[in-house]
Amino acid sequence: MCGIACVYSQNKSVGELLLKMLKILKHRGPDGSGIVIDGKCRYGKLEKLNPISGNLGLGHNRLAITGKGLQPIPNENRSLWIAHNGEIYNYVTIREVLHSKNHIFRTTTDSEVILHAYEEKMLQSLDGDFAFVIVDFDSERIEAYRDFIGIRPLFFCKDSKGVRIASERKALLSSGNVSRLPPGHKLIIEDGKLIVEKVESVEDLITSPVDIDEENAITTLLQLIRSSLIKRKYPKVGIFFSGGIDSSVIAKIASEVCEETILITVGTKDSIDLKRAIDASRELRIPLETVVIESPEIVIDYAKKTIRAIDETDPLKVSIGIPIYIAAEKARELGIKVVLTGQGADELFGGYAKYLRVSNPLMEMYNDLKNIHLNNLERDDHCIMASSIEMRPPYLDKALVAFAVRLPLKFKIRNGIRKWILRQVGRKLGLPKEIVLGAKKAIQYGSGVHKILLKQAKKHKLSLREFLNRLIKAEN
Repeated sequence: MCGIACVYSQNKSVGELLLKMLKILKHRGPDGSGIVIDGKCRYGKLEKLNPISGNLGLGHNRLAITGKGLQPIPNENRSLWIAHNGEIYNYVTIREVLHSKNHIFRTTTDSEVILHAYEEKMLQSLDGDFAFVIVDFDSERIEAYRDFIGIRPLFFCKDSKGVRIASERKALLSSGNVSRLPPGHKLIIEDGKLIVEKVESVEDLITSPVDIDEENAITTLLQLIRSSLIKRKYPKVGIFFSGGIDSSVIAKIASEVCEETILITVGTKDSIDLKRAIDASRELRIPLETVVIESPEIVIDYAKKTIRAIDETDPLKVSIGIPIYIAAEKARELGIKVVLTGQGADELFGGYAKYLRVSNPLMEMYNDLKNIHLNNLERDDHCIMASSIEMRPPYLDKALVAFAVRLPLKFKIRNGIRKWILRQVGRKLGLPKEIVLGAKKAIQYGSGVHKILLKQAKKHKLSLREFLNRLIKAEN
């Protein structure tokens, strides 16, 4: 995970603005920074970088996860430069192909592979979670890309001062309209024109329903989850854990493929999430770290932090974001740089209660999956990256998604049981009955956070939205 900033302007003073944007995004990449403006570059600690004169600039803050090398990274003749946020899981294989085509690599990072793959028109071969910007300084052309499901965020704006692109809205420093690059799309900026084009998306994965029997469906899904986790493994990983089926399946497999797995749970002392997580961690025999919310003041403090992180006061997003923000802080304290989350399981396997009430549950799941970047992923990214930690959601692996979206409804909801097939995967993994069949409350309720926020809002005779807006206004 990293922070990206890009600025194009008709004047020659983009250097100071670019550095200001990077400083706002410092939490996304504390391990080194770089800027390139009109082809001239500087690397080092962000605080010590000086601006460069020019009208087109690309900047990057790095969270070191894979390989060595600061960004932005140039190609061999320095005509193209890239800044990348995310992970390319098959970069070693692609790198070998690119070596055979006589490409020379300056770094050992996965990011550099993207640039040379772009030159060879091989971007479709990338398997990963990504947002990246490529700049051609000779033609003053900018191209920005975002992965098919929107795991990594990217925002942009255009006004009289020019065009700006950044990993978070706050870094755009714009009081005007800010747009997000949709998942699976690219943004092209050239000759004063701004164009957004589709590259790939969830729609491309929707074909005819898969024709498969029950046992093979369960076995295939387990293989796909395991494969996804093997791609996303890291020597030491954290898992935001509730004791439910989603996080328990991930925890079980992660404990087998990673050197060290630590579960993290946040909740009030009497919360259901805390109790379930403690019981489940004992059954799984995986270490659990708990963070107990001991007072309403703690929730209020983290509500402010969460609002600043996600750039929104939406009550649902803030309520969910608070325990995620706290868990990420705990992960950082434990020396964890990569966390695995269960995002996508509800949308893929029918986890939300509303799917029992609608006339077309599969279409509802599909629409929720298309909008998961808006409803969940951007919030989680911002809350977790506030602690300089990379989020990896195994259920949103492209091959896994492609299989899951084609499963018939009977594999997702059966006899009123939601996430039926995922529960069978849990059973096949040997998870205890209490986890396989147990119902789970959403994190904002299971942690006790939503109840505290509502109580505080009621005390001030305000709706929750009004209360959250007042919190942030009091700080400005």
